[in-house]
Amino acid sequence: MTKRNTGLPAARSSRPSRRSVLKGGAALAGATLAAPWVTTRARAAGEINVVLNQGLLAKLWVDDLHPRFEAETGAKINLQQSVTSQMLAMLKTQKDNPPDLMQFSEAGVFLARDEGLLRAHEAKNISNMANVREAFLLADNFSAGVVDAVHTLFYNTESGVDQPAGWADLWDAKNNGKIAIAPVGWNSGVRIVTSAAQVATGKPLSEAQYEWEAGLEHLAKLKDNGVSIYTGAPQAIQMLQSGQVPIVPFYGIFINPLIDKGAPIAPAHPLTEGMHGEIVGLNMPVNAKNVELAEVYVNMSYDKAFQEKIDSVLRTRSAHKEVEASERTLELMGPPDNITYADWAYLSKNRPQMTEKWNEIFG
Repeated sequence: MTKRNTGLPAARSSRPSRRSVLKGGAALAGATLAAPWVTTRARAAGEINVVLNQGLLAKLWVDDLHPRFEAETGAKINLQQSVTSQMLAMLKTQKDNPPDLMQFSEAGVFLARDEGLLRAHEAKNISNMANVREAFLLADNFSAGVVDAVHTLFYNTESGVDQPAGWADLWDAKNNGKIAIAPVGWNSGVRIVTSAAQVATGKPLSEAQYEWEAGLEHLAKLKDNGVSIYTGAPQAIQMLQSGQVPIVPFYGIFINPLIDKGAPIAPAHPLTEGMHGEIVGLNMPVNAKNVELAEVYVNMSYDKAFQEKIDSVLRTRSAHKEVEASERTLELMGPPDNITYADWAYLSKNRPQMTEKWNEIFG
């Protein structure tokens, strides 16, 4: 599937169970009160262990949600930050004693679910799930999608490079030595492989993603054209913002807030082959210990007031069905009908082979 309707489908509804009502007593008001199913035993644990993504995405949760969560539940948040691939490794190595929630994208959800590393969210315990667009509830509720991290090409507007019209422009000789891409260990790196497959085969993402080997063969040409491989998000952003490397594929949630503050960067859209949507969610390890507090954290992440900041701060599509993209968000995010979605269940299973071949090319 290449396109996903994240604006119109009716959300899955849920009704609080008799058990949760009896345990609570007080009604939840927009996730600003402690949820009624937080028991004395859960409160006694006194803490929740959360692994968030990086950069401005995590900063929104840290600055806005975390102080409210700690004030209203009395629980302390122990925070780590990481990326999807590292969180998947953590799920395996810490299976018996994992964090309570991990914020990673659909690129890892299907693999983690199929390997028995995640537990499904109980919608009856997360009242705000009733207001979530169906497309954000991934893999039968094994992921509580909270934001659409749209991936596109960004360019420095003061560098003199032309706005890319499509992914094929990465191979244009005029852009030799002016491009930086992520390694395949990053989801962005996999996106480059599938985009290269589109360029090489002339097929849409829905077909080309299954020909990723052709993508890697085509991607090898970028090495000869002087492409840089970045190793960290801050490095990529610094290269782009300074104009040192003026064309970088990246996620808008990390770049758009900087553009709002005047950075000389612009997104390239629409793209001939399409931009990439990628739902980032809150995922609960199968052996999470503080489940009830984790459900409160998810519920607060779905609160409408918080979800409105997905639009106003991160400038991307919100999970909440009543939060429509603002004019400024559409300007930075790009037209929704140009956003395509990959088959991450397939790509995740093939990622080890993809990584092996990538390493043969880029070392």
